[in-house]
Amino acid sequence: MIETRMARPRTSTPTPVRALLTAALPQLAEPLLALAVKRDWPSVVGPQVSRRAQPGDLRGGTLTVVVDNSPWLQELTLLEAELLRRLQARFGADGLKALHLTLGTP
Repeated sequence: MIETRMARPRTSTPTPVRALLTAALPQLAEPLLALAVKRDWPSVVGPQVSRRAQPGDLRGGTLTVVVDNSPWLQELTLLEAELLRRLQARFGADGLKALHLTLGTP
């Protein structure tokens, strides 16, 4: 008698490469997060903000955001908590703890 086995459905979900890399090399967590933030910045903050401000360095959980003029710097200062909330919703609160808004050339 031939016995046949039915394939079991997979119960696990794929692990993102970023999670595997940061588990193996924890020092890559912040640089990889910074790259992800830069890549997704326009979709997280919207087109108006992304034309006037760009993410810069990420150090110790603080993301520097470079804003191109003073009026927008003031506007984004008022929206800072909302921007941080959106970023944390997309990327997690563990790696992004604060924003540092600064005037400069994005």
